[in-house]
This record gives sequence, C-alpha cells and structure tokens, in this order.
Amino acid sequence: MKRFALFIIALTLISLACGESAGIAPGPTLAPVKITDALPKQDRILAIDVTDPADGDYDAALSTAIDAGAEALSLSLFWDDLEKSPGVYEPNPNFLEIANAYYPTRNIAVDLVINPIDTNQARLPEDLENLPFDDPAVIERFKNLLDYIFTQIPDLDLISLSIGNEIDGYLGTDAQKWAEYTAFYAATSAHARTLRPDLVIGTKGMFDGVTGNSADYFQAINAHSDAIFVTYYPLNGDFTVREPSTVHEDFAKVVAAYPDKEIYFLELGYPSSEKCDSSEAKQAEFIRESFRAWDLYAEQIKVISFSWLNDVSHESVAEYEKYYGFSDRSFEAYLGSLGFLNYDGIEKEAFGQLKAEAEARGW
Repeated sequence: MKRFALFIIALTLISLACGESAGIAPGPTLAPVKITDALPKQDRILAIDVTDPADGDYDAALSTAIDAGAEALSLSLFWDDLEKSPGVYEPNPNFLEIANAYYPTRNIAVDLVINPIDTNQARLPEDLENLPFDDPAVIERFKNLLDYIFTQIPDLDLISLSIGNEIDGYLGTDAQKWAEYTAFYAATSAHARTLRPDLVIGTKGMFDGVTGNSADYFQAINAHSDAIFVTYYPLNGDFTVREPSTVHEDFAKVVAAYPDKEIYFLELGYPSSEKCDSSEAKQAEFIRESFRAWDLYAEQIKVISFSWLNDVSHESVAEYEKYYGFSDRSFEAYLGSLGFLNYDGIEKEAFGQLKAEAEARGW
C-alpha cells in the first residue's frame, strides 16, 4: 500500500529547485507523553512511511518524520513498471534515479521493495505473464532487472531489499505456485547478494500468512532469506481492529517461528476510524504497546516501519480499492485512517505517542 508517494517526490525536487516549500500546517498542541520504562534503541531501526500530504509538500512531510525519529522509509516499485518491453528499462519518471538523488541529501535510509508480486497481483512484464515464476526466462530477466536497478542507486543507503510484497496474497495455499516462486526467489536473491553482498534480503509476507495458513510455505522460502519480512495490521476479517495489547502475543508468534533470524516489520499500522471500532486514543495505545513489545524482543526485531505518516486522500483510497479489486466501507475506513496525522497535517494522539516513545529510547 505504498503506490503513490513517489510522484510527490518528483514534484518535491522540482519545487525545491524553484525555492518553494509550502510547509505543514501545525496542529493543536497535545499533552506531552511521559515514558519511564523504555529500553535504549541500541541497533534497532525506526522507519515511518511518508505519504502524500494535502499541500503536496513531501519534503516538509519527510522532515516531520525525521524529526519524530525516523531513520528509514520504504521505496516500493513494480517490475512491469520498470520493464515495459523485454530488456528495455525506461521508467518515466525514473523513481530510482530520483530517490538516489534525493534521499541521501536527507540522510534517510531506504528499505527497497521490488515487486514481481504485490499482494494479490503478479507484476511481471506482459511478455512473461503466462510463464511460471521458475521458468529460466523469468529468472534471467529478473536478474537483469536487478543489475539495472543497482546501477541507478549507487548512493542510496539501503537497509533491506524485499523481492515481493505480501506474496501470500497471490500465492495463497497453492503448493505448485509456492514451489515455483520459491525457486525464483532462491535464484534471484542469490544474484542480488552478488550485487550488494552486505544487503539484507527477504520477501514480505502478511502476519496471518507467516504465522498461519501459509506458515510452512514461508518456512521453506525463508530458508533463502537473511531476515524475516512481515507486514502487520491487527484486524479482524471485517477490518475492525483487535485490541492494542494483541501486539505482544503476535510479536511472540513471529519470534517463536523464527528464533534464529532477525525480524523486520516492514509495515505496521492501526487505523483510527470509528468504522473500524477504533479511535485516536486506541491507535495511540497500539503505538504504546508496539514499543513495549518491541523492547521485549529487541534482540530479534531489528526494524519496525510504521504506516503511515499522513492519512491518504479519498482519491487514493479509491485507487487502492480499484487496484486490489475490493470495495467495502470498513476497508475504506481502514485505508483512510492509518496515518499519524490526518490528510491536512493535523496530528492525532498516536503521533505524540510515537514521538515520545522514540525520544525515550534515543531516536
């Protein structure tokens, strides 16, 4: 769910070159939150996904995230957007080039996500759509894509590379599809390591898949991973929220499933909408409990990337619904209320909680 922010980055670079910056309107001052039981951050990494603010000032929004303690953010791109025809890489705009020019100037690291699968969709180039993932031609073409990608981002500070996003949404419980993608992932992740040997490589799965009905498949594919990449939104099937304290037992499940590998929660969020049986206070409580649970498993949970900085616009929610092929009022409310600030930049309680938690730990 990170498909629209990059266009704003391109506009940001143009506006900065022209000396323009709209800034974020300050919200009401919320009561300070005092934290007394925090574990120092040590080598943990705090990330915040920066979404498009209403005023279009991505640079100011990124400053807000950095000031809150963010050290990293996510950059998610799609194979079929990067390679429109066989072996031809002419993305327009070239978001890799833009990111390589922009993010180092802001001293912010990136978890890079390249998507042959994005949740419930395969994102292969058109001429490869009917081939299985383990076809030699598919594997070779993705290796070539990786070669191109890394020529575009020599200056980008990467904390991780994910090959695929929420892959269980597409693979389901189809044993053959999992076997094909596992072979593809084993070959392409090995190739990526030759390009950046120190880079942490994995593939993103949804919490319910990693710990539930696709757990065995994830165990097999993650034998080829350097760390376990998870997306986590504690929701019921109708998009109502589970209790904030649930995060403790859920973190414990992932840690127990992978005792010998680091865990990267590359998406973690909680909506604030009443339509999801939530509230701003409940969202703030979830942030509090997430940091407490993180402290308990600090040795194993290396990264948490919080979703999102701002609520997204109604237009973006409609785009998501169209993209995922799913429309429901609770789904809309969930997508539209994940932010720490509303779309107009007004802080919610959860943002004050996050800033206090981060500061107490040394971010």
